[in-house]
Amino acid sequence: MAPGGPWSAPALTPSRPIYDGKLGELYAIYLRHLVLMLLTLGWSRFWGRTRIRRYVWNHVSVLGDRFEYRGRGRELLIGFLFALLLIAAWAGLMYLVWLYVFHEKPFATFGLFDIFSLSVALIGFPLAYVGHYAGLRYKLSRTRWRGIRCGMAGSAWHYGVIATFLGFANAVTGYLLTPVVSVNLARPRIGNARVGTLPFAFAGSASDIYGRFLGYYFLNIIAWVAAAVAVAMAVGGTLEGMGVSFSEVLENLAKPTARTILLILIVAFAAYILFGLLILPLRCWWQAYLVRYLVSRSRAGNVLFATAITTRQMWGFLVLNYLIVLMTLGIGWPWVMHRTMKLIAGQLWIYGAPDGAAVRQPADRGPGYGEGLLDMFDVSGV
Repeated sequence: MAPGGPWSAPALTPSRPIYDGKLGELYAIYLRHLVLMLLTLGWSRFWGRTRIRRYVWNHVSVLGDRFEYRGRGRELLIGFLFALLLIAAWAGLMYLVWLYVFHEKPFATFGLFDIFSLSVALIGFPLAYVGHYAGLRYKLSRTRWRGIRCGMAGSAWHYGVIATFLGFANAVTGYLLTPVVSVNLARPRIGNARVGTLPFAFAGSASDIYGRFLGYYFLNIIAWVAAAVAVAMAVGGTLEGMGVSFSEVLENLAKPTARTILLILIVAFAAYILFGLLILPLRCWWQAYLVRYLVSRSRAGNVLFATAITTRQMWGFLVLNYLIVLMTLGIGWPWVMHRTMKLIAGQLWIYGAPDGAAVRQPADRGPGYGEGLLDMFDVSGV
């Protein structure tokens, strides 16, 4: 069906996923994972991550049937070693470039560490996108529902190139291309997914959401200006109350003392909090709208999806989950996973059911190893 075309299906019965995992059970697996990580100097994380995924997958059911996770820790280990080999090969190539191009040349001050760091910064963004797509494909290939393997087509490297180009173009244009980036990166992730031989489809269009985004964009600018003015007035009022003139401020900045540096840090922290309080609700409002749009434009055969996630719930997802991880120094990660799964189960609606007689086991078994690049760029991802 053409993107943006109308979708219709008769007699669609609504249902929601069910997540019945227990936070205590999830924590027991996670704490065991941390202990083994300490004992093995981190090498057991591949098996620990597999056990966590298996628990979460097995406690999610759709249309009365639970998911299964069939991944193995050694597959993640092989993927990680492959990524290490890739980075080592790149380091060797950069050494040759430094040896024959920069060493003992007019650029002699440009050291080996400098060229390697710069090259990693340049290739890091494309590789991160490649890793995320490859990681999603691996996890889907190890997921079963009703005994049918899920999967994902498409090239991770092609996705990485497209995502890098769109990200660069978006940054150059002041992030005015955000709807284009969101829709065009969601299309391969959704449209290439499948359950057995049942493919997903995505019919979103950036033009559908540009009006809402422009409202968010300019409100964002107004909020930044308002926050800057508020900070400037607060700082000015504080300095005036302390009897400090503007010329004295400039003199202190020219030769900063420990007290001046401490004052600058306090002001910067206060400005950061103020800016965050003003900007974050707008971001949550936009993100909630974007999620509702992307979900509503996705389908799997005759199965349709919808969500009514609100700005307040998105705030809880983006802010509270971040604060939980931050304030607990990472120990709250199982709580974040538990809250996220509860939110998905409570807010995702599924209309209809797939024709079981028409869904077959796919011929492709997926990659033979895990998401090594994703492990490099997202060590906490489950």
